[in-house]
Amino acid sequence: MPQQLEIVPVTTAEQAEHMATFFKEVWGSDEDVVPFDLALALIHVGAYAHLAFSDEQLVAASFGVRGVLGDEQILHSHVTASILPGAGFDLKLHQRDWAKAAGLKAITWTFDPLVRRNCVFNFAKLGAVAIEYLPNFYGQMKDEINRGDESDRLLAYWPTSGSAVANDAVSTNSAGTDLVELPEDIEKLRKDDLPAALQWRFKVREQLESKLQGGYQVSGMTADRKALILTKR
Repeated sequence: MPQQLEIVPVTTAEQAEHMATFFKEVWGSDEDVVPFDLALALIHVGAYAHLAFSDEQLVAASFGVRGVLGDEQILHSHVTASILPGAGFDLKLHQRDWAKAAGLKAITWTFDPLVRRNCVFNFAKLGAVAIEYLPNFYGQMKDEINRGDESDRLLAYWPTSGSAVANDAVSTNSAGTDLVELPEDIEKLRKDDLPAALQWRFKVREQLESKLQGGYQVSGMTADRKALILTKR
């Protein structure tokens, strides 16, 4: 855990601008990830927006909005960014406590299923599952991380009830269990060989989209972190 991590809510225009600038810098984007004026308007009607500081330096931030998934009131975490190991995890736990106190049943967010470290964080560390595949969800993105690729995303689902439990115990031998292999480093592959990266994108899309539409969910990762584990809901 980062030492002396201070998590504070965004309440002023200055703080909202600080958050917006931080997101742009982490994503390497020329455009706002979350415009500060939009953030302020949504904060006023119950959005989640918090900053995490270590030794007075901004090291993580998260922004989310309330929504409805099925018949559940949820918090949709639009973006979380961190530049200090452990700060993002602490901020997600804070977000979960905030959502639970607000009477929300779960937190959702989208993430790239090809980025292994994101899958490890979401499945193995937080204990979330993925319940929906969203092909090219954001269209063509222009930031340094995603440029040139299609913006396929998984929708993570993280209940606020109980404790945060990792999914490392998911068995790959149970009936109805399937595996989907992931590339070793999709971000490097995008830069070195974009056609090969897109081949991975379409291969994983074909497998995950059909499985999730057919009643599966992504429940974890294999012990070697090379593949996603899918189980029947």
